[in-house]
Amino acid sequence: MKKSFSMSKIFAAVFLLFFMIISCSDENVTGPPPSGIDKELMIDASSKTEWVYFSFSKGDTVTIAESNSSLEWDLGLRRYHFKTNSGTSGSGQGGAVNMGNVDFASITEAPESGYTVDDSVTFQGHGGPITYSLNPVLEGWATMEGMPPVFVATDSIYVLKTADGKYAKLWLKNYYNDEGTSGYITLQYFYQPDDGRDLKE
Repeated sequence: MKKSFSMSKIFAAVFLLFFMIISCSDENVTGPPPSGIDKELMIDASSKTEWVYFSFSKGDTVTIAESNSSLEWDLGLRRYHFKTNSGTSGSGQGGAVNMGNVDFASITEAPESGYTVDDSVTFQGHGGPITYSLNPVLEGWATMEGMPPVFVATDSIYVLKTADGKYAKLWLKNYYNDEGTSGYITLQYFYQPDDGRDLKE
């Protein structure tokens, strides 16, 4: 009888230990979700004729048929030019504000106002004037330096409004890939998928 009772206690202890391990494991998996999405990636924007479109909510480039009417994109890239889903570029609530040359992590809240929307900007090309619809604020993200000239990031930090009125902070870090090919934009961003202007990492 004593032997049977001891074995019962052992089985009960093993079962309790197993239950505690499973509970702890579940706790780790089902913990509170992150308040935002922090990511660094490189986007191939090397085409001289086609825009590449990026969605913060998807965290990736997206294929867009009609950019002026679509709300599925937030940021457009073409070589060193950028546009937001706003103004002359799209029907979204997009826009950009330059926060200056500051530490990326120091931007903890998106400004309530002051966002510049897209407009038509004319450049002098080799064959004559060329007009693009783009965001004027983002044009200052890099400067041309040296000989032969290369694009060097100014390391300004921008806050963007997305097509659906959410917020992201953006750091455009490089214009070249590891092989030195131009038009490959390395960017870091923090996107707030919830309502509100919180950009704290």
